[in-house]
Amino acid sequence: MTNDHTALRQRVKELESIHDLAQSLTSITDVYATLETIAKCYLGLCRAERGAVVLLDGSGKEAMQTVVRTSRESNDAIDHIVNAVVGGWLVVNRRPLVVQDVIKELNIKSPLEQVRMLGPALAVPLFSDRKMIGLVNLVNLKGGRDFTDDDLRSASTLTPLAVQFIQRAKMHESLFSDNVRLREALQQQQGTAALLGKSKLMQAVRETIITVAPSSASVLLVGGTGTGKEIAAKAIHYESLRAERPFIALNCSAIPATLFESELFGHEQGAFTGATATLKGKFELADQGTLFLDEISAMPLDLQPKLLRILEERTFCRVGSTVEHRVDVRVIAATNKDLRDAIRKGEFREDLYHRLNVIPITLPKLNQRAEDIPLLADAFLQELTGGAKQFAEDAREFLSRIVWKGNVRELRNAVERISLLVSSAVISAQQIRAIGIGVSPESNSVMVSERLIEELRELLFINTSGKDLMDTIEKELVQLSLKLSQGNITQAGRLLGIDRSALQRRIEKFGTQENPESDLN
Repeated sequence: MTNDHTALRQRVKELESIHDLAQSLTSITDVYATLETIAKCYLGLCRAERGAVVLLDGSGKEAMQTVVRTSRESNDAIDHIVNAVVGGWLVVNRRPLVVQDVIKELNIKSPLEQVRMLGPALAVPLFSDRKMIGLVNLVNLKGGRDFTDDDLRSASTLTPLAVQFIQRAKMHESLFSDNVRLREALQQQQGTAALLGKSKLMQAVRETIITVAPSSASVLLVGGTGTGKEIAAKAIHYESLRAERPFIALNCSAIPATLFESELFGHEQGAFTGATATLKGKFELADQGTLFLDEISAMPLDLQPKLLRILEERTFCRVGSTVEHRVDVRVIAATNKDLRDAIRKGEFREDLYHRLNVIPITLPKLNQRAEDIPLLADAFLQELTGGAKQFAEDAREFLSRIVWKGNVRELRNAVERISLLVSSAVISAQQIRAIGIGVSPESNSVMVSERLIEELRELLFINTSGKDLMDTIEKELVQLSLKLSQGNITQAGRLLGIDRSALQRRIEKFGTQENPESDLN
């Protein structure tokens, strides 16, 4: 009876997993997202520690590509060597594989420790019209749980649905058109392609990244909030030889000072109250890969010598241990503050600054590259609406004239707001103004364009009548601000960057009419 109940529970779990997978994949057409969702479903249903989805390229040569790797521990994944050997076995035998020691039984030769530590494995082929299009490979560590016949049945139950959604997604994107496109798909556009912009400043940033990425030198990214420092850090990682290794990010300003050392270097069980288990730190997790330290200026001063030591010697000890661990990690730091000023104030070590600042890269403010705003806005709208909406030309021009103090992040948030609040397929400048972007008190004031400056210059040169241009232009600005704010003096003053009383004096001076009833602020 107990066995019957166990089998029934397993069957219910299978049906629930199929239902959840179908629900999750209904709205997904991106191949990578589809495969990632499928892999995580297999991982949970079969209680596997690590999993991968491998696709065959369909060329007749049975070439394989590991497209998705995932695991219960965020940065451990099955190496492609294992997937290739398992995949070769499935291609030849055309049936599922269940073994207790995949390395031993398939005679896999690899110098990598992460490969040698693997044990039980379960793999199922993915067939479409009798043609094998790929496989799902699930692996546990040596000494871990063996896969059972129930696991095999569960995995096989999911397979037809997985194949159906993979084929649907591949209609929208060809994964194997060429190596470059495949690389972009696997890296989720996180190389230099993610740094959108045609301006000279962004071209220079991309060129610098491509030049320095192959090295292991430390990089210091400097730029205001929202300029894309983490995107740049990922671009360096994915353009480097470490692209297949972990990218680990840590926001230094978000970590309590008491936990900082443990976050960076890990701790042993019992090292302090609450340390109930041994924990790997960010440096250990990033071994062979890249560690991104955002807002480095927030790092506690007493911890900075330890960071300097690991940068110079590549060794560290976990909290509560004297055992040294050696790692190979590239460090990319970022700051929105002047670290030289922090050095003068005694808040940051000068020797650490020079160790981090081997390759400095400055990320420009968005309004320093205003010509990139239409491109970015179009890209964000495409991403958020799937191409269902687009900006009219006057909308692109309007967005380009706004001062985005929050830089690219603020622009993206504004585009998301526009995509939700404007229902028409083609979005105009008037519709953007109507929802308060660019003209509301919460928004940034409108930037004077280069074209307007040129027009004012021409007006100055042709003024031979002795007419007071200052008063004329000022009067026009006052009237325009009142028109845009529908007579609200307080809001009109904000548009002009002056307070209510200053604007009131100008209204009286020029005899401009306003609507005091609308001034509700």
